[in-house]
Amino acid sequence: MGRPYTFSMFLLDLIEAVIDAARDKLKPRAQKGSAKRRVGDVAEDFALAFLEKQGFSLLERNLGDEKGELDLVGTQRGYDGLIVVEVRARKEGGMMSPREAVDHRKQKQVVKTAKRLLKRKSLKGRVRFDIVGVWLDKSGQPTKAERFENAFR
Repeated sequence: MGRPYTFSMFLLDLIEAVIDAARDKLKPRAQKGSAKRRVGDVAEDFALAFLEKQGFSLLERNLGDEKGELDLVGTQRGYDGLIVVEVRARKEGGMMSPREAVDHRKQKQVVKTAKRLLKRKSLKGRVRFDIVGVWLDKSGQPTKAERFENAFR
């Protein structure tokens, strides 16, 4: 059994929720036609093809609401549960790898979003969070992908 939920824990959760709401209002989301969104779509297409070769079956893509989005949601041959995949693209030779780009704050946001959206879609079962890093060449085209299974909880 876990620790009891205390008033101080409640206050910390409340403060975090207020900060998240303020951050969401200040940070504009990539628009459908934006260059950033187009790069993201190309990386997701590449990641999905990479995953499908490994037995991944897509259930949902870009499942989102005003508070967040799940890039890919699916099942995997040999795994009894749902897999939420965060796709990150980075230029080859960049300072940060795609894996490193999914920091603790982003992980927490993906987990919260998954809890909310999977419930809404009536998608049930164990959930595993994977990251697929997509490397881009200088022209922005994908060259390779790497998968990090069970990357966070």
